[in-house]
Amino acid sequence: MFSYAVRRVLATIPLLIIATMGLFWMVASVRDPVAELRVSCPKCDQTAYDRLIDLYDLDKPVFDVTNPANSRYFAWLGNALTGDFGTSTSQGENPVSDFVWTRAKNTMILAVPAFFVIATIATLIGVYSAVRQYSISDYVLTGFSFVGIALPTFVFGLFLQVFWGVWFRNWTGWKPFFTSQMHDDSLLELVQSATLPIATLTLVIVATESRFIRASMLEVVHSDYIRTARAKGLPEWRVILRHALRNALIPVVTLWALDFAALLGGSVITESIFSWPGLGPMLLSAIFAADVHLVMAIVLFVSVLAIGFNLIADLLYGVLDPRVRVAG
Repeated sequence: MFSYAVRRVLATIPLLIIATMGLFWMVASVRDPVAELRVSCPKCDQTAYDRLIDLYDLDKPVFDVTNPANSRYFAWLGNALTGDFGTSTSQGENPVSDFVWTRAKNTMILAVPAFFVIATIATLIGVYSAVRQYSISDYVLTGFSFVGIALPTFVFGLFLQVFWGVWFRNWTGWKPFFTSQMHDDSLLELVQSATLPIATLTLVIVATESRFIRASMLEVVHSDYIRTARAKGLPEWRVILRHALRNALIPVVTLWALDFAALLGGSVITESIFSWPGLGPMLLSAIFAADVHLVMAIVLFVSVLAIGFNLIADLLYGVLDPRVRVAG
């Protein structure tokens, strides 16, 4: 298991380097700060241009393999490895890392509980639908899943806001327990603020994952070794939970890893609807403001999460199925 883990970790290093190189090249190619300044401020003096050139190292090529110290990418990579991602031009020229970390913590408040709720509910629905295949409950759960998949995230988010903020108050006369903006003065207020965004994130992802888990379980429950386990007289709950579910979760692990990385990377739509100060709205505003350093830091953060959680998924393969350790 140790050698398998080492091989997987080493394999992620070149992947991460290639990802950052492609990302840096794309960000550097779509924007010329000096040209934009000449258009927006034709009367600016040379000092302003020189300042931008020095800030973004525009006097250096993007890549220079023969002289890495003279390339913008390797200079940025060297600074990034020390935690210096540059300054944000849209946030008062303050360090980018401060903003990313603050917003990342806010996003984690939604992402971590949402992931566990999603994984639990999706697994229960998927397993139950597979075990009760073609039953009335299976058809009902399938119908709800299709509605969740087809329903846009912003529609459900706005519906929750209207339901709790308007309809609930009009029907009962009570002040809604849940709020639609982030308040963190106390734990209770934080829970009230996070409940509706978490519910919005949960709906769509649960609908997708439950269908995937159901399909994976159906492939397993009709296998020969499951019939053998039942023929031996094992209790049905043990056959399903210990034998069938463990093997059915192998392909689901990858889906969980990608979904968790996406949640930690911030949801632009959900966080914007609920005025949640996470990574999603910041990435959107940084793109509109053409803040290269901030965009680069956020997207790099999301890329590292995606690669890292895929690595965790590979390691979990070895735990769930020992054969993977040999094949890997």
